[in-house]
Amino acid sequence: MVFPKGNLILNNAPVQYVNFDNILNQAKKTREGHLMGYIEIKYPESFEYLFFKNGETISAGICSENKLEEHPLGQVLDKAKKAHQGIVNIYMIDEDLLNIIMILFKEKPLFSDKKIGNVDLGVLFNKLETLKFSGFLSLNKSNKYSFVKFDEGNPEIIYPLKKNKRKIDKKTLLDLLKSEDMLISAYKGRKMKDQVNPALIDLYLKFFNSLIRSFIDIVGVSLVRRTLIPAYENACQGLDILRSFKIEDDLKITYEPFLATDEEITRAFAAWIDQFSDAIFVVLGRKTDDIIHSSLKDYRFALKSSSFFEFSKLSRLDIE
Repeated sequence: MVFPKGNLILNNAPVQYVNFDNILNQAKKTREGHLMGYIEIKYPESFEYLFFKNGETISAGICSENKLEEHPLGQVLDKAKKAHQGIVNIYMIDEDLLNIIMILFKEKPLFSDKKIGNVDLGVLFNKLETLKFSGFLSLNKSNKYSFVKFDEGNPEIIYPLKKNKRKIDKKTLLDLLKSEDMLISAYKGRKMKDQVNPALIDLYLKFFNSLIRSFIDIVGVSLVRRTLIPAYENACQGLDILRSFKIEDDLKITYEPFLATDEEITRAFAAWIDQFSDAIFVVLGRKTDDIIHSSLKDYRFALKSSSFFEFSKLSRLDIE
């Protein structure tokens, strides 16, 4: 699989020698501004991608057997960190091209992989004009992609495979399509939500696990177990995302990678922690708030920054 590449930052590095944590940290510190682009990891069985915008990882995808699908960031990143075989490339591209590539993994196309020779291009372009189409066409030649961005039904910008983006008009595009043997797909190109940052999940897990340990120290494992598990089941009723989390025998919470946004996971943890706190309150009364307040000390600023208190009853506490 090959996309328009932009500026090559890292070229054909063996995956086992790549420090992904350093790369993602440096993406936020480059002198030219936070990096915009993607990391490509070529394995024998698949191509896998980490997408970053303004230095932050925002999505991930996998291409296997010519099928493109979005996958959890943590899953793709963890595999890369443990891999002993594969090649890594990093490309810096503009935001429009980044969004186009991510949409291939996220959005269902209007139509997909039509052979150019079987498409009446005149009818197609008239239809796009009528619809005032403002998405993009994907042009696939042997898994090598170019893209054409439209505005109000008219072709505007082309991202060729090996050249810089340029403006393009309808006649030029028609001539190009008629001269090439390729597959064509169309996407609306809707704005996509970013995936949750794994660091945010780690923050919530660290806080919640610390809170659980604090209550165990006061009331013991048995009582915490009898409140934590029902709280989890109650919260899961309206928030299936929590099914990705597991309460271990020692009551530590772990998880398997999943797809969600920052807000979705924040709402989910707020609901679960609220359910748990309410249940403990029945036993400890006002002492519950004292324990929670103490547990919050190391996490309060990060939790504020994540908007956690906007969704949690813990906002009742005087968090400064």
